[in-house]
Amino acid sequence: AVAVLVVTCPCALSLATPAAMLASAGALAKRGVLTRRLQALEMMAGIDTVVFDKTGTLTNDRMKVSSIQVRNGWSADEALQLAAAIAQHSLHPVSRALVDSCPHARQTVDKVQEISGQGLMAETLHGMVRLGSARFCEVDFPDQANMQVQLADSRGWLASFELDEDIREDAAASIAQLRDAGMAVEILSGDRRAAVQRVAKSVGIEQIAADSTPQDKLMHIQHLQQAGHRVAMVGDGLNDGPVLAGAQVSIALGQAAPLAQSQSDFVILGARLQTVSLLLLHARRTMFVVRQNLLWAAVYNAVCIPLAVTGWINAWIAGLGMALSSLLVIMNAARLAKIRR
Repeated sequence: AVAVLVVTCPCALSLATPAAMLASAGALAKRGVLTRRLQALEMMAGIDTVVFDKTGTLTNDRMKVSSIQVRNGWSADEALQLAAAIAQHSLHPVSRALVDSCPHARQTVDKVQEISGQGLMAETLHGMVRLGSARFCEVDFPDQANMQVQLADSRGWLASFELDEDIREDAAASIAQLRDAGMAVEILSGDRRAAVQRVAKSVGIEQIAADSTPQDKLMHIQHLQQAGHRVAMVGDGLNDGPVLAGAQVSIALGQAAPLAQSQSDFVILGARLQTVSLLLLHARRTMFVVRQNLLWAAVYNAVCIPLAVTGWINAWIAGLGMALSSLLVIMNAARLAKIRR
């Protein structure tokens, strides 16, 4: 009876999953990936579609103003000062670019309101002014390959700022690695189609969705899920919060807005996009080890319980077998402490 009691103790079975998950999370932390939810490793292993935000994710989060067009009666410096005074109330990469281009903005603004994924509104000496996308500013401006942000007042269009954005050095390599792993890859962005297409072509992505509001992004992810896809979302902006929360797996970069990080299952502390493919492959390996552990624990109990019941195993052998079974599970999980390149 004592031997049966010892053999049926589910030590190996109870250690099979948490030992592997914790070892995996520790290894990822050493490579700059913070795992905020251990269960997400299981979901990540089953992902078949990876969706990227564009600005600040596929592109560097630091941009610069390359050209300014203004309405008659305004100078480029006046328009930039007004835009920078409004933009300093936002953490969006475009806003930071405008502020960096005019660090000593002297315009007075009040009652600044940020509309996630669209732009900002503020009371100024010139009345209510909007800064953001062409649709948000209610202006009809030609679509350009480079990113643009518009400035408008009650009279309509006031200024346009064209920004240069650099694609991350490892973006194309990261996309290629995900494709090699069998992933479908898409871009989901609130920017104009021409700007999104330019980035997509550079990194090798064919499927894009542009001019998307935060609600549009969430609906796009939900449509993918309804079609049977398991989706991972990679983003960094305030407007990515809802879609990050709606995806099966959410990944934020280290410089992401606090809301984006709080909604994410994983936070990549560095700026290397290739870490996404590393995370995917390590998650798959983690689940393979978990299945190995569970199989061993099941086989051990299936073999040893009948032997203990029939008296072939006495108490001390049962205790030794239980200890060795647990040790084997832990040693197998410890293989995950090192990430394969």
